[in-house]
Amino acid sequence: MTAAKQKIVRLGEIFLEQGLLNATQVEQIAQTQREKKMRFGDAALQLGFLTQTQIDAALGEQFGHFFQLQDEGSAGERLTFLRQPFSREAEEIRRLRSELLLKFSRQEKISLAVVSAGSGDGKTYMAASLAVALAQAGRRTLLIDADLRQGDMHELFGLEYPDGLSSVLAQRRTLPELAIPLMMNLYFLPAGPQAPNPQELIRLPEIRNLLERSAGMFDAFVLDTYSAAVSSDAQMIAHQTGYALLVARKDQTGIDELRSLRESMQIAGVEILGTVMNHFSPEKNDKLLSGLINKIRGLKKAKR
Repeated sequence: MTAAKQKIVRLGEIFLEQGLLNATQVEQIAQTQREKKMRFGDAALQLGFLTQTQIDAALGEQFGHFFQLQDEGSAGERLTFLRQPFSREAEEIRRLRSELLLKFSRQEKISLAVVSAGSGDGKTYMAASLAVALAQAGRRTLLIDADLRQGDMHELFGLEYPDGLSSVLAQRRTLPELAIPLMMNLYFLPAGPQAPNPQELIRLPEIRNLLERSAGMFDAFVLDTYSAAVSSDAQMIAHQTGYALLVARKDQTGIDELRSLRESMQIAGVEILGTVMNHFSPEKNDKLLSGLINKIRGLKKAKR
């Protein structure tokens, strides 16, 4: 796993280490910086040596906001929170993380299900981003794809179709065998092979027992779920975590759907942490991404 640097280093050193700049280019940037009294990144942009995305990533590493995923290549390419740690989206997710840490400040563990009424609302992306944020805050976090019907969170991290939760709940494999280390403080349990009886696997108290058995290894658990309007899976899982974060998509999720989702969680005895209102830009042609976090209703009940 790649840890954040323990001391603040110069941006030029980071780019040299990454092979994005050579010593001559660093000196040219430094000269432009001195002459025009610019920041290093702005000078590099003006000279055409770097892109804004590369500069943002290096700034995140410089100040401890950015931890690389263990695997390179396509891993995490769609996670804007990692690629652009100073974007508005990343700031909103960190704000949500801060509110959650305050909420759970008197509890030993953080355990929550991320739920939405329909598909394409961005809850999988939200669950992954929030887990990364908690890990960056020093919480040893287990991210679980608990969607045993269509779980595809592994694709966000550039992973092949791996074994996972369904095998653990069926007692064919164990969590320590299958939990995948993604980065410092962050482990991932994929959904695993599609089971013919998903509700039987997640029934009481299976998820709760799994979390309790893992309590000595992790400080936080974030569970993604199947669409709540289609089945009661999300309700069953949230009941066992005790807490739920609702995700709604702007211009798609109806107020009646959101009200119904909230009521179903409350009937199950789940405490609703808040509602994330998710903005989706269709022109970007990616249902998971597209500047997802437009507005966060932090730790407040959704309005009727």
